Amino acid sequence: MKTKSKITILIILLLTIVLFAQNTNVTAALHDIENGNISGAKSKLEKLKKQSPSDPSVIFLEGVLIGDGNKALEKYKTVYENYPGSKYADASLYRMFSYYYAVGSYKRAQKYLNELKTRYPASPYIKAADRTIPSDDEVSPVESDKPVKEKQGLQTKEYFTIQAGAFTNYENAKKLQKKLTSAGYVSKITSKQVGGSFLNIVTVGKYSSRKEAEKFLKILKRDFSLEGRIKKVGK
Repeated sequence: MKTKSKITILIILLLTIVLFAQNTNVTAALHDIENGNISGAKSKLEKLKKQSPSDPSVIFLEGVLIGDGNKALEKYKTVYENYPGSKYADASLYRMFSYYYAVGSYKRAQKYLNELKTRYPASPYIKAADRTIPSDDEVSPVESDKPVKEKQGLQTKEYFTIQAGAFTNYENAKKLQKKLTSAGYVSKITSKQVGGSFLNIVTVGKYSSRKEAEKFLKILKRDFSLEGRIKKVGK
C-alpha cells in the first residue's frame, strides 16, 4: 500500500511539473505589446525562450511578436493543435480567425471561428469574434494609415482623426469605443497588422485640420485620461 501511495504521489508531482512547464507567465510581455513597448516585449521573449523554448505560452508570444504574418500563423497553429489544453490555445484560434478576417479570407475565418466555438465554448474570445462574416471569400487589404485613392486614380482629400487606443483584445477595444460614443463622440474600430500581430485600433473624431484635432486631444486626456495621437487619413 505504501508503494502504491508513493507511486500516486510521484505521478501527481510529475503532472504538476508538466502543467507548470506549460504555463510560463507571458502576461508582462503581452502588456508591453498592448502599451506599444514592442522592444521590451521582445527582450522578455528572448529570456523566456532560453528558459522554456517549447512552452506553448512562449510559442504563442513568439507568434504575436514575429514579423512574418505566415510564420505567426504557424506558431498559433502549433499551440492549438499540439497543446489544446494550454492557456493560449483559444487565443491562438482567435488570432487565426482575426488574421483571415482582416485580410478578407472569410471562409477561412469562419472555419477557425467554428473551431473556436466547438473546442472552447466558454472562451471569452467567442464574444470578441462576434462580427458579421460576408458570404463571399473575397480578399480585401488590411486598412493602413496611408490615404487611399479613388478608383479613378485621384488621391482623396485628407483629414485627421485621433487614435485613442490599440488593443490585442477586440473586447477591450469595444469597451473604449462604447465609452467614447456614450459621451457623444464618433468612434470606430479598425484592424491593423503590427509585427505579425493584429491590433484593434480605436479612433475618435474627424477633423479638417491638425489644429482642430490638437484641441480635442487635450479634451481626450482631460476627460478620459487617454494619451491619444493624431493620425492623417484619407476622406
